[in-house]
Amino acid sequence: MSPDLDLRNLNGFARIGRTPQGLVVMGDFQASSLMECVRCLVEFQQPLHAQFSELYAFNSRSVSESGLIVPDDGNIDLAPLVREYMLLEFPIRPLCRPDCKGLCIICGADLNTESCEHQKCIIT
Repeated sequence: MSPDLDLRNLNGFARIGRTPQGLVVMGDFQASSLMECVRCLVEFQQPLHAQFSELYAFNSRSVSESGLIVPDDGNIDLAPLVREYMLLEFPIRPLCRPDCKGLCIICGADLNTESCEHQKCIIT
């Protein structure tokens, strides 16, 4: 991909079909990316899954909203397209797990692995 996007275990497939307007590319890709939990600040691998269908037009009259055109040499580079769709799959607020308890707002203890005396004061 590119230096600003660190994907691990990227795999998937693309199917290409021909229409009168151009080539329809249907992709299904999976990967994971290292993220930081917004609650407890622990790093974890976030699974990502992107599916897409895009038209690469034969000429400028058939161009769709995406603006993709089949290159003159006929070789389609899917990397930019996969990159964009994978970026869309990044969660806005990544969580290491749905029931993450986060950090104590007073001492900063990770409440997933330990308890602290402040939790009794905060709850009451």
